[in-house]
Amino acid sequence: MAEEGLVQILALLVLDTDGGRLAVKYNSLARKELWPSVKQQVAFEKRVINKLPKPSATRSDVDVAVIDDYTVIFQACNDVVVAAVAAGSENELVVLELAEGMFNALSSACQSQSFLSSGISKQLVLDNLSDVLFILDEVTDNGVIMETDDEKISARIKMIDETEVTQSAQAEQMFQKATQSAKQKLLGSLMGSRG
Repeated sequence: MAEEGLVQILALLVLDTDGGRLAVKYNSLARKELWPSVKQQVAFEKRVINKLPKPSATRSDVDVAVIDDYTVIFQACNDVVVAAVAAGSENELVVLELAEGMFNALSSACQSQSFLSSGISKQLVLDNLSDVLFILDEVTDNGVIMETDDEKISARIKMIDETEVTQSAQAEQMFQKATQSAKQKLLGSLMGSRG
């Protein structure tokens, strides 16, 4: 059991819209006591999919559902549903951060090379299954949340030093600020010369 104050995640689910498993991770408590057999796990996954709204072709916002007295925080896109399952007594905001981070990291790992890509799909998840399973493994350790930041999760699966990611993000931010400032000055000088 998790220590007092730690949010306990019972399961991480990446399912298709028919309830089929793409990738799942249950913590040891859930595997031993709540859903001890694969048959029970699959039945729970089907109940989850049946109670969730059908996803659209565009990325949905993170949403919450209560299924069998468990809090299920999920996000869907195309034919894929990503969900985090916790006890009803857990802090929903922390679980929401986990679900968002996990979904964003999955989206990043499963990017299509196509210009017309509309987000993650079942085929992209299956094509990048090793990264998907690595993400599920990185975000929790036996139900305890280890990371929620999608950039750090992505850096870990790509085995890039996290400080490099932070530094490159800061450099990108500085470049954007400098570009914006130059634009404003150029527009200001052009407008000033007209008047």
